[in-house]
Amino acid sequence: RLSRDVAEDKPATPASAVVTDPLARRRPNRRALLLDGGLATHIEALGVDIDHSLWSARCLVSDPSVIRRAHADYFEAGADVAITASYQAHSKGFEELGVSPADAAAAVRRSVTLAREAAPPGRLVAGSVGSYGASLHNGAEYTGDYPGMDEAALAAWHRPRVEALIEAGCDVLACETIPCLMEARALATLLGECCFPAWLTFSCRSGTEVCSGEPFDLCVRTVAACEFVIGAGVNCTHPDHVAELVATCRATLPSEKHVVVYPNSGEEWCGETHTWKSGTATADAAFVKLALSWIDLGADCVGGCCRTSPSTIKALAAAL
Repeated sequence: RLSRDVAEDKPATPASAVVTDPLARRRPNRRALLLDGGLATHIEALGVDIDHSLWSARCLVSDPSVIRRAHADYFEAGADVAITASYQAHSKGFEELGVSPADAAAAVRRSVTLAREAAPPGRLVAGSVGSYGASLHNGAEYTGDYPGMDEAALAAWHRPRVEALIEAGCDVLACETIPCLMEARALATLLGECCFPAWLTFSCRSGTEVCSGEPFDLCVRTVAACEFVIGAGVNCTHPDHVAELVATCRATLPSEKHVVVYPNSGEEWCGETHTWKSGTATADAAFVKLALSWIDLGADCVGGCCRTSPSTIKALAAAL
């Protein structure tokens, strides 16, 4: 457990708040907590078309059983943590399907239920809070280009999904693919209001910068100041950048906070055509070798993001 008294000048947080640390539940025989891999990638491999502004969250309405199956496959591969299918769940996307606001909130809660139903005893469910940019369906989660938005607007946009995931009983929030400092600040503020543990991971364009071009170390320091951020790191980033980012993260975070790392396979996403550029992927064996080096540098929560699969996680499980 992580435990800190919250300053009296922050009335939204109880003065005696205690932050639980679900990520400390590492198996005794493993060097790191093993996250799952690309959920949408596996859903597509199971034959489902998810080219929609909701992405995999579309299946929360159209085909919930495929989400449960995808989670089960990752758990069978050895994952300790399932990240829910709520990454790209947003109100406008549900409106496109004719789903009411009440039913949209129920769909977000369902994402936790489906993961929990697939989870063996003792495994964790992380409620996915994808970046605002993902909802734009134009690749903005890899640029941080958010016209007309500020911190307050971003916090308000994220709040309904965060509250629904907490209400549904997730163990931790996974605030992921955050491309800019403004959104990181908005989420840190929201997490302080909700008093719920979370990790926050950034999409990065190099070993020193998040996708907006802002310094990665500044972004990590900013979110680490929130007592409810129990881990920080990087996701959906090219594996070649990760070693430097992990080293920076471990040097910047307090020792009790986790370094969370789950990059993509190295393939490049085209926001215009909604396709992956072929021929750029990292094979599972090479990915595992890199992951072990990230653990040596201080990462203690490791998995995969886009274009990684249950076979990637099975290989990681064998190596841990």
